[in-house]
Amino acid sequence: MQSKQLRQGFLDFFAGQSHTIVPSAPLVPEKDPSLLFTNAGMVQFKNTFLGQEKRAYTRATSSQKCVRAGGKHNDLDNVGRTLRHHTFFEMLGNFSFGDYFKKEAIAYAWEYLLKNLGLDLSRMWFTVYKEDDEARELWKAVGAPPDRIVGLGEKDNFWSMGDEGPCGPCSEIIYDLGEHVGCGRPTCGLECDCDRFLEIWNLVFMQYERTKDGQMTKLPNPSIDTGMGLERICSVMQGKVSNYDTDLFIPLIRKLEDISGGVYGENPQSDIAFRVIADHVRGATFVINDGVLPSKDGRGYVLRRIMRRAIRFGKKLGIEKEFLGELSRLLVDMMEDVYPDVRNNYAYILKVLQGEEERFLETLTNGMRLYEEVRDGLRARGQRVIPGDVVYRLYDTFGFPVDITEDMAAEDSLVIDAEGFAKALEEQKERSRGDWKAKKEGWSRELTDAIPEGARNIFTGYEALESEATVVSAARDGAAAEELAAGEEGDLFFDVTPFYGEAGGQVCDEGLVESGDSRAVVTAVNRVRDDLWSHHVRVEKGSFREGQKARLVVDRERRKSIARNHSATHLLQYGLRKILGDHVKQSGSLVDPDHLRFDFSHFQALTPEEIIAVEDTANEKILAAIDVNTELKTKEEAIREGATALFEEKYGEAVRVVKMADFSAELCGGTHVQNTGEIGSLAIISEGSLAYGVRRIEAVTGKAAIRYRRKLEGMVKALAKELNTEIEKVPERVEAIMADLSMREKELQRVREGGVRQQVEAAIGRAREKDGAQIIFLYVDGAKADDLRKVTDLIRSKVKSCIAVAGTRDESKGLIVVSVAKELQDRFSAGKIVKGICERFGGKGGGNPNMAQGGVPGEKVEEALRSLEEIL
Repeated sequence: MQSKQLRQGFLDFFAGQSHTIVPSAPLVPEKDPSLLFTNAGMVQFKNTFLGQEKRAYTRATSSQKCVRAGGKHNDLDNVGRTLRHHTFFEMLGNFSFGDYFKKEAIAYAWEYLLKNLGLDLSRMWFTVYKEDDEARELWKAVGAPPDRIVGLGEKDNFWSMGDEGPCGPCSEIIYDLGEHVGCGRPTCGLECDCDRFLEIWNLVFMQYERTKDGQMTKLPNPSIDTGMGLERICSVMQGKVSNYDTDLFIPLIRKLEDISGGVYGENPQSDIAFRVIADHVRGATFVINDGVLPSKDGRGYVLRRIMRRAIRFGKKLGIEKEFLGELSRLLVDMMEDVYPDVRNNYAYILKVLQGEEERFLETLTNGMRLYEEVRDGLRARGQRVIPGDVVYRLYDTFGFPVDITEDMAAEDSLVIDAEGFAKALEEQKERSRGDWKAKKEGWSRELTDAIPEGARNIFTGYEALESEATVVSAARDGAAAEELAAGEEGDLFFDVTPFYGEAGGQVCDEGLVESGDSRAVVTAVNRVRDDLWSHHVRVEKGSFREGQKARLVVDRERRKSIARNHSATHLLQYGLRKILGDHVKQSGSLVDPDHLRFDFSHFQALTPEEIIAVEDTANEKILAAIDVNTELKTKEEAIREGATALFEEKYGEAVRVVKMADFSAELCGGTHVQNTGEIGSLAIISEGSLAYGVRRIEAVTGKAAIRYRRKLEGMVKALAKELNTEIEKVPERVEAIMADLSMREKELQRVREGGVRQQVEAAIGRAREKDGAQIIFLYVDGAKADDLRKVTDLIRSKVKSCIAVAGTRDESKGLIVVSVAKELQDRFSAGKIVKGICERFGGKGGGNPNMAQGGVPGEKVEEALRSLEEIL
């Protein structure tokens, strides 16, 4: 029975038992920040089990895509080394939300396995929680032999969603693969870690709720959550000991044999490589398909790890070229019937795979060279531990995830200094944090020490742009000061402030501090802590000291401009996700009064049409004049309701959600407009690459957008005037001019080439002979390096056994190219000739025996050419 039949047959069986077939959820959990990836079938039903979400059905069945390669659920280290662990797999499951319970769940499992699939009962075992007598009796009732029902402890047969929440006993169905499989010890049994006893299905009976203090109470509506790995049941039904020998993997392994020239099943070490690659290409393809890009953090780093791990194992199989895309294409052919979106997204998936593979292959060889040098040195000294700083260098300089270095070390009977690596990594983070503080905050240790203990300020800037406040302390030149007087600059701290301090990509407010006749201009606001901001001021009149009452006034127009741009970043994110897809995630931003910058995950440049579509989408929401609302929620509640958060960002328990109708909700502490109509309009002024997989858009809003469009309009009007045509006809006129220029350039090039050919013929006529070689040189005015190479090629096409030399100059710089015929290269080397010329005339150059080039002072080029025979 093939995997497609098994997958569909399982769903059809439970659909016949009044279960609703629910499609697989994405691998990136939509409303669960606690998980890197969807790792079980119940993840998409979590809120339903918790009673926080109602569905139109009480019974469900699904085949869920899952990844276990990061976070708490990580099988990465076991992949390839065992016959049944995977980063990516599919979990078949049936679920009851307060409908049926143990009796029906056990009966369904029995009927499906024994009657539908026809499994051999004599090879099956049924484990139950040791205190769950009810489950034991129910298995007996359906026909399970009593001696095949085994009670186990909490570790094996009690499941919980977490430290608190729904939980309950479970029952596992185990299949005995036979005495010829596994450890072969007489004591081998269900609790043995070998491969003989295969868990194929787990039935979880969620009947309790566990509180923080460990107390358990019965749930009013007990539920069922089951999970059966498709890969495992395939191995059973196809009579294979290993999941990797099933139709889900074998086509990939056969293709890998073709690519590598190796044979699967001949060598245990290379077999691991075959399995790792086959598994990892599945994981990478589906993770990319669901919107994740390789990066240094979070899900992106997990993706990078599995891709680079596959590339490294490819190297072990002798593969020196890019190969992941070829395997992924085959996988798409295998899976598109079940997951058609992988076919639709394949062009994008391929670009991501190729881009990451190309980047890692550039550094892999050099990284391996470093590793091998260290390994050989350790062996020579009789040592086994790879130093932490070496592990860090491989990680930081050559892009080796730590587990790759650990894999290599294990293969060579070595270990890594994990503690030393962690120390080196933390030291680098400390340096980065120090650099960031110095750059962003500008704070000295003395200044933070100058702040009174317990000092804090209340931020009122969301509600008001003016506040009455009291000076808490003052500082000058990094140290506490009694007062700041007229003409001085320093920092003031207040108990209350409406000024926003630079944070989250938004620049700080500016404004005034007034107290009687005293007045200071606020030029910067920085966060010392989350609850304390400093105000860098320039005192214009009077003075300010501790305890003084003051009125703080934020520059209203500047704040409005910043708010327009910040709210526009939320509209941009909405537009980008709508036009490009849900894989788009914010990677960074800058919001100031004059413009905004928005960085986002995407693998390729936006087309002009896509840029227009994104801009139009944002402007439609601006024209709709939609209210912008903010509210405080718990982080979990906000995420559950669909608010967007940066996965790597650290949030407190209480978060501020900025919401625009039903299309945008983001966790954000910045300042915003009250209505999208206040933004006026948005104009995208540029789009480009920031880093691998990260794009950057720059845009303007409000008055800046008006100025930008007027500037463009003025340029077009001036161009129309210069071209003596109407504005609407400017593109047509420019196109005609460009076509004419192109034609003239081609004609000029023909004339140039004709002149150069005449020069070449003349130079050939002046050729001199030395030791059987024809020496031909000429000076070409106004040429480039490529032109000189063409000249030497032309000479060699006309004269056999020649040394062709061409030179030119560009103001003060001179350039010489030398080419030597193949039959002369045993006696003459172009590289050595160029080196000789350059050494004599004060220049530099080099190359190979066939072709070389060098530079000399411009005024010496012709003299250098004339000296060629002497140099030879």
